[in-house]
Amino acid sequence: LIMDDTIQIKYVAAPITKTSESGLLLFGYIINDEYQVDIKSGSVIKLYNTIEYPHQGEERFTNYLRLRETMLRLLTYLLAHASCGYVSNQELLVQVWENHNLSSSTTRLTQVISELKARLSKIGIADDFIKSSRGKGYTLRGAYVTPLYIKKI
Repeated sequence: LIMDDTIQIKYVAAPITKTSESGLLLFGYIINDEYQVDIKSGSVIKLYNTIEYPHQGEERFTNYLRLRETMLRLLTYLLAHASCGYVSNQELLVQVWENHNLSSSTTRLTQVISELKARLSKIGIADDFIKSSRGKGYTLRGAYVTPLYIKKI
């Protein structure tokens, strides 16, 4: 988020995906040296098979999951801004929905966050990884995020 002298808020265009001076493209992210987010395939991968499987009748964990486009955009936006503290609801609505010609609402944001948390928990990411705070927005709790780049050919 950028503020000019008149205190008008401008939103920057989601995660930087191109760095022209070095010819690098954003490939994805590593979360806590344990999970990889691959933007192109829309997947989250657990890098090490350390998951203990639950007892019979409980839902099984997996080491790989695919996310729908909007859910992936939401996660990558939060990852790109993990070191910035909270990202406001309004900023998420603009960046994840409105800038992609989708209608937005706080109800939809809450639903997608809830579903994202449930999906991430299936590969072992704690349910409280995405933390909300009324009036502040969302942040990633205890996340060490490393962006991954590939060389543009």
